Amino acid sequence: MNKRDQMRELTTFDESGKWTVSMMSGALALMLFFAVEKGWISLVGVLLISEIAALPAWKKTWDREAIKKRYLTSREAKRLAHWNSITGLIGYPFVIVFLYFTVTEQISTLAFFVTIAVLIPSSIMMHRLYEQHMVRLDENYVTERELREEQKWGSA
Repeated sequence: MNKRDQMRELTTFDESGKWTVSMMSGALALMLFFAVEKGWISLVGVLLISEIAALPAWKKTWDREAIKKRYLTSREAKRLAHWNSITGLIGYPFVIVFLYFTVTEQISTLAFFVTIAVLIPSSIMMHRLYEQHMVRLDENYVTERELREEQKWGSA
């Protein structure tokens, strides 16, 4: 089990169309927010349905991370990868609650955009630091940059 096998498996998984589930759950959430504007459903109902609709997308993300974890040899790297998966899954409801506060005008739109402007770059930096640390812990860890490069040249 080497990096090349892992890259092939990840490429096959990414090309299998499983990411359409994520897009469909996002589209459902947007349609439900439209239903709130029309008064057809309550906002709390939308949040609950959005959480349930996101479960298949969570499973696909979990399956992709499971492919990466299967190739890791270091126990510390496996533990950190598992922790990263769990925190990613736990973080999604906070995004929904944050969106709920914005829609119900409990926080201002400016505060929403400022928070997003801070969170997106910081999450990108944290992910890069996470990948660098994982590479140091286990040489079998494949970074997203390596995977994109292999997919670009067609060798994976």
